[in-house]
Amino acid sequence: MKRYRFTLAALLVFLALLAWVFTQERGRVPEEGEIFRLGPEQISKLEITGDDDKIVLERRGERWHLTAPITGLVDPDKAQALLDALVRLKPNKREGADVTRADYGLQEPALTVTFHTNTGQATTVKLGAKTGVGSEHFATITGRPELYLVSSSFQSAMDKSADEIRDKQAVRVDQADVRRVKIERPGQTIVAERVTVGDEDVWYLRQPLDTPADRFAVQGILDAVTRAKAAEFAEKPADPSTVGLDKPQAVATLTTKDGQEITLRVGKEIEKEVATESGEGTETRRVVYVEADEHPQLLLVYADLADDLNKDVMDLRDKTILSFANNDVTAVKVQSKSAANFEAHKNKDGQWMLQAPAGVEADRGEIDSILWSLDDLSATAFEEEEPQDLQKYGLTVPEAVITLTIRGQSQPVKVTFGKPADPGARYCRTSQSTQVYQVGDIIVKGLPASLEELTESSDDYPGEYPPEVRR
Repeated sequence: MKRYRFTLAALLVFLALLAWVFTQERGRVPEEGEIFRLGPEQISKLEITGDDDKIVLERRGERWHLTAPITGLVDPDKAQALLDALVRLKPNKREGADVTRADYGLQEPALTVTFHTNTGQATTVKLGAKTGVGSEHFATITGRPELYLVSSSFQSAMDKSADEIRDKQAVRVDQADVRRVKIERPGQTIVAERVTVGDEDVWYLRQPLDTPADRFAVQGILDAVTRAKAAEFAEKPADPSTVGLDKPQAVATLTTKDGQEITLRVGKEIEKEVATESGEGTETRRVVYVEADEHPQLLLVYADLADDLNKDVMDLRDKTILSFANNDVTAVKVQSKSAANFEAHKNKDGQWMLQAPAGVEADRGEIDSILWSLDDLSATAFEEEEPQDLQKYGLTVPEAVITLTIRGQSQPVKVTFGKPADPGARYCRTSQSTQVYQVGDIIVKGLPASLEELTESSDDYPGEYPPEVRR
């Protein structure tokens, strides 16, 4: 009996694997009642004629293209919706009916759908009048003499205008596949590259300098390019200077992991009455002319795109100065001209204890505030990478020095704060880099002014503080 159960289980697993392989290689399995027994991938051309106009779609490679009444790309989701409605059609058959009867409305159909398969076979579905009972239409299908009843939902799904289904998205690419971003603006070219380090993807600037990039800033560029949509379309002019594409204000090029380059060019900015982002009504907006590789026409895109691409090296450069986990810090030492000087170590219970006076517990909130401020410390400017004279930055006799001992690091990390720079900023340098930065002045100003401010309540240290503890 055990062997029988094992054999049956193995057979079920085999059949499941066989079904999976079949569906992967052959496409979807048609459901019961579907009349055409096709998969969407077997359809190569679609013609839809409604009350107003006729639209024609053709598959070219992996994309669907509009060829009438306009030329352009089809939104992949809209194309898939049309194909799904067609291949999943499950009409009801009415035997023995005369399809030429006038009240069926098939001599002047409300909707005609003709599809062509990869083998060249053409099939036409004609929808006539409503049945008057329920939500169905009388219908005929070429090559079949019967009268059919088709749900009105089929008409709703198929009766679309060219503008409804055309692709308004400027660029179609999976962000995860993008390995390189290049932004060209007059007088400046910036290149960022995605590098895999262990299990993590990290962005680096490669041009005009080689340094870590701010991943959030690069992500903002990617979002701007991949989410840009046309509010309207325009014909490409004979003279590209009329729309500013002879000298674009920005050119964005995305390179995918398989080497494909996708380019978007941003031209002149104008004010124009265009459709709102919700698609309901119109409004006057700043828009820019955009030329995208795959689109045969120009796109008019909200000018936010140009604003998002108007970045310089400072915007895209990683401004992080220190990177550590607060829980890994085991000792903090502060030397300051104007604040309390102290050294605190974390004991085995996770409490911060002052080295002098020994046995006094430091206020955890004060220590954490210093650590959070250091963790958030970022450059507001990159002053000099290989400075020859630290004195001019006030870094030879600094205003403050904070030293961290970090678990797992062989040497303590020292952060040195020099003299004031721009308003609200101060020169800074760390022991991990030769770079001189400008940083916000808030961390120096926020250091505890006295040891009393740094410690817990007086209950933690009975009696008066000795004179050397007071400031």
